[in-house]
Amino acid sequence: MQTYRRSSDLGRGIVAYKSRPTIGSRILGGKLARAREALDMSVEDAVAGMRALGVKLSGPTIYRHESGHTAVKPEVAVVYAGLYRVGDPVEIERWVKWAKKSKEKGPWASSGRTIGPTFRDYADAESLADELRTWQPDAIPGLLQTKRYSEEIIRASGTVRPGEEPSENSEIQDRIALREARKKILENDSRPRIWAVIGESAVLTPPRKDDPESHREQIQHLLILGESRATIQIVPMSSGLHGGLSGSFDIMAFGDDDDIDMVFREGYRDGSFIENAAQVRAYRARYERLQSLALDIVDTRTYLESLLTKL
Repeated sequence: MQTYRRSSDLGRGIVAYKSRPTIGSRILGGKLARAREALDMSVEDAVAGMRALGVKLSGPTIYRHESGHTAVKPEVAVVYAGLYRVGDPVEIERWVKWAKKSKEKGPWASSGRTIGPTFRDYADAESLADELRTWQPDAIPGLLQTKRYSEEIIRASGTVRPGEEPSENSEIQDRIALREARKKILENDSRPRIWAVIGESAVLTPPRKDDPESHREQIQHLLILGESRATIQIVPMSSGLHGGLSGSFDIMAFGDDDDIDMVFREGYRDGSFIENAAQVRAYRARYERLQSLALDIVDTRTYLESLLTKL
């Protein structure tokens, strides 16, 4: 009988599955695969070990768990942790959280064509992350926006799509509601640690040129969030050209395992995830360079306070 040790090896031994794994399933699946491989345990050994612990799983089921195509029940996640000698209660709690989240649907799940499928994945990943580092050269990051700012930027960016009629107001309102739902993670005790590096042009650009009050409101909001909810730094335009001008990106960390970190690059109406470990490390290095160009936390606050007095 063929023995499979690496999840990628097992993938060559069974048919491909057409179901689309959720972000929660993919995160937990990656952890399961690495935990098993770290013990040099074959899939067949894992099947036998789970059976000994009272859980009957087949080899293909374990592969589907590891690939994210089949959700892991929370109680089975605990058994996996025992089999793979995971003793840290915090890590076990993360596994259970990811297992539960893989079956939950956020308010954006039924959004249809209002947002692309990758943005729905992004919203799920955002709600699961322990740490979120975001770079935005030209706009305030979504989680840090006021409702009025969100409405204006959604109207500005989503009113017309190639080959389609202008968005109806109801669709715009749906997208605003979805963004407001995302912001609720800032109110949770388990909210992710947030670092936001923002280009100076983002804070200088008013939501509407004829509405200075909305601009003041947004700057004041950043000052409030900077007190306890997020670490905010501004890259001044005097820094010159730099590697962040190619576009915005977010780095999401899930626990202490760098191998399951993800990068999200935003695109028009959708975006893309980067999960390759080497590429993620490259983006981390780019983010650190941007931080080195940015004003420090105290100087950023001083800058925002000074800007607020001029508006």
